[in-house]
Amino acid sequence: MIDSFIFTGLGFVAGKHKLTNKEIKKHIKSGLLQGFNEDRILKSENYQEAVKTNPKLNPFDYMVKGKMGFETRYNVVPFPPAVPSYKNAENSLDLVVKAIQKALDDSGLSGNQIDAWFVGTATPHQYAPGIAEFAKAYFTDQSNTNPTYSLTSACVGFNINLQNAIAFLKSNPLAKHVVIGHAEVMSRLLTNERDFVPFSTFGDSAAAVILSRIETSKKYGVISIFNAEDTRMLDFLGANKKGNLYMDARRVKSRAVPNMIYSANTLLEKSGWKTEDIDWFIPHQTGNAIVGEVQQKLGIEFNKMLQDIQYNYGNLSGASVPASLSLLIDSKKSMPDQKILTTVAGLGGEFGGFTYILPENKHKYKKDPELKEKSILITGASGGIGSKIAMAAASEGANLILHYNSNDIKAQELKSQIESTYSVSVSLWKADLSNKSSIDEFAKKIKNNYNSINYLINTHAITGGLGKASLVSNEEFIKVANANYLSIKNLCQALKPHISESILITGSIGEDAQFPGSASYVAAKRALRGFAVNFASELYRDRVACVYYLPGLVNDGMVSKLESPQIKDSMMMISQEELLEVDNIAMRMLKSVYRMKIADVRITYESKLKVIKDGYLKY
Repeated sequence: MIDSFIFTGLGFVAGKHKLTNKEIKKHIKSGLLQGFNEDRILKSENYQEAVKTNPKLNPFDYMVKGKMGFETRYNVVPFPPAVPSYKNAENSLDLVVKAIQKALDDSGLSGNQIDAWFVGTATPHQYAPGIAEFAKAYFTDQSNTNPTYSLTSACVGFNINLQNAIAFLKSNPLAKHVVIGHAEVMSRLLTNERDFVPFSTFGDSAAAVILSRIETSKKYGVISIFNAEDTRMLDFLGANKKGNLYMDARRVKSRAVPNMIYSANTLLEKSGWKTEDIDWFIPHQTGNAIVGEVQQKLGIEFNKMLQDIQYNYGNLSGASVPASLSLLIDSKKSMPDQKILTTVAGLGGEFGGFTYILPENKHKYKKDPELKEKSILITGASGGIGSKIAMAAASEGANLILHYNSNDIKAQELKSQIESTYSVSVSLWKADLSNKSSIDEFAKKIKNNYNSINYLINTHAITGGLGKASLVSNEEFIKVANANYLSIKNLCQALKPHISESILITGSIGEDAQFPGSASYVAAKRALRGFAVNFASELYRDRVACVYYLPGLVNDGMVSKLESPQIKDSMMMISQEELLEVDNIAMRMLKSVYRMKIADVRITYESKLKVIKDGYLKY
């Protein structure tokens, strides 16, 4: 048996704003984009010859789709890109986190089963710490110490990280799986650009793979890999100190073509292959002018060259090869034992590639439950979000202590559903938390029955009356304050010595987006926020984290009590685009108690209090 290094999971995502050739052509006609010379193309003999077989072919499609080889691309902001648009847009970290999640799902692994993280980008979300450190934090326990490696590279970044990842696995015999990711927001470099070529060429995206060491009877996966650097390209392609793209296309081509050919021939020799052995050729999706010449000079059949990413997503920099692999392996075109040759060249004069043999079988792993042997106390567990958090926690192996106020039937149904689906322990505790004495009694019972609890998640609350503030009675105000502020304050203080890792307190959109008739509710939640800030400092001394979680409007619970104008006004005040799905928000709330970072939320700190806003764009 020999060690093979195989891609056991792949993931690819693109920006959400589609930019077509039709739209680019429209902006050329409006004068926004420049550099396209229609008259010159109309006079060219090649175009005139092409029109004979395709009379409807216009000069722009002839150039961009035919000659350049691009049809659509996807950016994180709508066209044209403007600096303010990026404030609320996805960045390179957001994209690569999504790609890594897809790769993990494809492999069946969890983040804690990954032995090292290699992530590259030339368009980072911030200067430091690096993108790999942040990416890892979305997928592992905070106690996970496995190493991370951030790389500043563009077109060849994935290839460099692949070589480094293989070296890591070879030098660490117990390591089995690593993540390799690459992300670029190329459109961010074009905010001052007016030439049509870069807009026609580049797209925003991320791709990731899980590289696994697997014992096989014959060699599969990565067969050979090669990386080099050509300093003659340094001044012809890059981004200047202001973050603007510069590119001399002719000079880039003059070096990229021979470098990619050299890489391909080197890899074929190292692998013991001939060009006719190749089943698939995946060049860096840089455009027809370069890859077409490379393919012809190598003598590889045209129908073996994969350009799906180039045509449909654009030049994706370092994500182009893993994205192409993702599409190929997901398609019906790929088969076991097929041989793949890749070759890349780009920013900084870097160039290289690798050869790969598709394995006989798809390797699917069993995910380790992330909360196995952990215990979680959830208050308000019979409610909408509380019950969903309980189900999510059970799916990750947690033992559950579920509090509810009065609905015995709902609580028992939840317990039965969890126990029939998952192998975890579930205990129910009924308690009215509206007064101090009942809270003390409940806390005493919990302490007597459990030596320690890892996490406390507070979800219980009441909406209260939604009449005008001037009509809210003192009794109603006190009732809401007791349920939404004092009960959580008193319970957290009573159980503080018993919680070992973190406490979550649920805030409300009402704190930022008030709607008429919410005076008592908003007052209670804002008081709770003030308590949480001070309480977090107390917990910090004992190394216990405190999370204050503010969901936007959810398609459950309070929404049913609001009128349509109230819903729209509230969402507008925080720039919430759509109602949140209760299942998704429950999973994010759960992850927030044991993960450092959560996808699709905004995290800030108020002193030691970690404040998470979910569904917000404005804050």
